[in-house]
Amino acid sequence: MNSICRGLLVAGVLSSAGSALAADDGFAAFWTQFNAAVGKSDQQAVSQMVKYPILYIDSRQAADFPVIWKGAFKPAQRTCLAKQKPVKDTHEGKVSYSAFCGHLIYSFGKDDASWKLTDIDEND
Repeated sequence: MNSICRGLLVAGVLSSAGSALAADDGFAAFWTQFNAAVGKSDQQAVSQMVKYPILYIDSRQAADFPVIWKGAFKPAQRTCLAKQKPVKDTHEGKVSYSAFCGHLIYSFGKDDASWKLTDIDEND
């Protein structure tokens, strides 16, 4: 293969990779980190991935995180979340993701800088 063909091949690969990266909204990396923290029961890390106030039964602040953890991150829910593939939704131009575990829906949205857990609600 001559150097011109190699150059075109590399340019094509980089162009494809660039468009694939542009389509990545960053949620996959967030989900990996979130799941790792949940799996290790790292309450501090999980708490930092929450957008406050968060809806959990009612509006909760960061100081309420122990209540949230005790109710929404029981061992069965942590096991379930590890197996989930969140569902993407776009509404009015905003992208969100949801994961379903038993009777709870865990919803995620993007704030100015990063993805966050935005609410935990009953799956009705």
